Amino acid sequence: MKTVRLDDVYPDERERAGESKVGRSALTLKGGGGQTLGQVLLTMNAGSQLADHNNPGEATLLVLSGEVTLGWADGSARLKAGEYTVIPQTKHRLDAHADSVVLLSVARTG
Repeated sequence: MKTVRLDDVYPDERERAGESKVGRSALTLKGGGGQTLGQVLLTMNAGSQLADHNNPGEATLLVLSGEVTLGWADGSARLKAGEYTVIPQTKHRLDAHADSVVLLSVARTG
């Protein structure tokens, strides 16, 4: 079993996001290689966006710090640190209003 202290990885991920042309970094905590459950620590600079994309399965979003908006064709949800939501089964995007860190969890289907 691997244990990760998220407070220990935040500084490196914030640095990676700052150096990125798109203003974000992604650290896979669990998943890949055909596994059903995937968890990604997504670090976003204020003003950055994860553009429209399809949901690969059931997914949730937990905001660990900052403030983001999860948007989709007919709605949106503005979330702050400590807030959690289920991501709709439709094309969606994520916009960061402040430097933010979120935990994205996905149970892949198909």
